[in-house]
Amino acid sequence: MFRRRQYAVFIVLSAVFLSLFFRLMYLQIFNHEKFKEMAEEQHNTVYRIEPLRGMICDRFGEPLAINLDTPSICANPRSIDDKENTAHQLSRALDVDEEVLLERLRRDKAFVWVKRRVAPPIAAKVKGLELPGIYLTNESKRYYPNDAMAAHIVGFAGLDNAGLEGIELFYDSKLRGKPGLRYVVRDARLKPILFDEKSSVPAQNGFNVVLTIDSVIQYIVEKELDAMVKKFKAKGASIIVMEPSTGKILAMASYPGYDLNDSANVRAAAKKNTAIASVFEPGSVFKIITASAALNEGICSLDEKFDCENGSYSIGGRILSDYHPYGELTFDKVISKSSNIGTVKIARKLGKKKFCEYIERFGFGKINGIDLAGEVPGIYRSPDGWTPSDMTTIPIGQGIAVTPLQLVCAVSAIAAGGNLMKPYIVDRVTTWEGGVVRSNHPLVRRRVLTNETCREMRSILADVVETGTGRRARSKIYVMCGKTGTAQMVNSEGGYYKNKYDATFIGFAPKEDARISMIVTARDPHPSHFGGTVAGPTFKNIAEKTLEYLESNSND
Repeated sequence: MFRRRQYAVFIVLSAVFLSLFFRLMYLQIFNHEKFKEMAEEQHNTVYRIEPLRGMICDRFGEPLAINLDTPSICANPRSIDDKENTAHQLSRALDVDEEVLLERLRRDKAFVWVKRRVAPPIAAKVKGLELPGIYLTNESKRYYPNDAMAAHIVGFAGLDNAGLEGIELFYDSKLRGKPGLRYVVRDARLKPILFDEKSSVPAQNGFNVVLTIDSVIQYIVEKELDAMVKKFKAKGASIIVMEPSTGKILAMASYPGYDLNDSANVRAAAKKNTAIASVFEPGSVFKIITASAALNEGICSLDEKFDCENGSYSIGGRILSDYHPYGELTFDKVISKSSNIGTVKIARKLGKKKFCEYIERFGFGKINGIDLAGEVPGIYRSPDGWTPSDMTTIPIGQGIAVTPLQLVCAVSAIAAGGNLMKPYIVDRVTTWEGGVVRSNHPLVRRRVLTNETCREMRSILADVVETGTGRRARSKIYVMCGKTGTAQMVNSEGGYYKNKYDATFIGFAPKEDARISMIVTARDPHPSHFGGTVAGPTFKNIAEKTLEYLESNSND
């Protein structure tokens, strides 16, 4: 009996040891590689080290886009036993759909995001739950200190710090940097115990982008733009302030604007930078092109007289009208009084071929190449396809579509002595230590006018403000030069709206050695819709405040 018990124990123990032996063979021989990989995956891991995104600053280094450390919630689903309860508690704390969280926690992964970039109080609430397998980590979040200021210039970055609009998009490859890698050994609880620094690769932070924008001038522009929009109930508006001798953009604003820190909740239309990405028929401001071309070619003189037909003129199969009827006007008064009839007669004397040549020389129909995403070339039909009536409409700014940027570049050429400058909005790209990686400099695209023509045009544009249609832009401090424009808005279904207009004022100041050039345009203002009434005072206010600011800075 005793011996039988011994045999039984022996057999049981042998069976146990055999099963253990075969189990060890299964684990260590037949599945050695599989479990080796599982162990290495658990104990050896590689962390991606995110680089800091470069800052965006104004020309004096004032930050417009920076980074903030923000808590994020992540999880190791393999360490979570009660996934349903965990998802339920997280859903209440984070205000995230419970089923969405449960789907993430059921994944066979060692890492999943639960919710990224949460407010510190919410992160503290999650930490207080002490849920197994739920962790907090810090991520870098893009933050815009001035909220809505310069929104259409700066643009914004998305959840993964990738640029989506404006400078953030156009210079994304410079701003984002390159991620690094850190090799880590972890214990059974997945806590780091050893870092392999020799194999690790440090992150390369992004470069900083320094703009030509002046935050003070930008503030002035945005404040005056808002005042104009509110007073005249405009549906949209754009303003650009440029340094005419260099092409530097000192300020650029569009309405409607939006808060860069709340970009996810903004309509797509509000994100559009209308100063470079929208076109409109310029109306009478385009007469500066017609006048400049005629003077530059020597086919007209300032005192040459034109019969303006008392406000009504049959030509090219249509009746051409002036808002105010005029008889005989000299060349300069044709422009300062903004006579359509007189301007068309000037254009016909110039001829279609030469007129089209100047349109193209001033840059219409092509992009300017500004370093911002979204610029469009406008609409300019080839002269070969012009109808006989086009020479009665395009010289006065109808039948051609332009951008505000194209117009401010054109008027800047007159202010700068005839050079058409390439506009730019980024001054330089730098390292975090201040080293210059890339810099932009003034670039003359081509010479479009002679010095003498510019002198004569400055005289005409000063008269526009002193005695002509731009009198509301007249200043007691500076001699302003400008041109008004009031154009019926094009109906997308054909023809023009009868009661919708684009009101525009373009110009520069002071008259001699101009320091700024500017365009102010308002879309569908009312009750008044005239460029001189709507945009002229805004031009004057911005010009006076900006010039006073620039003068005070130069005296410091």
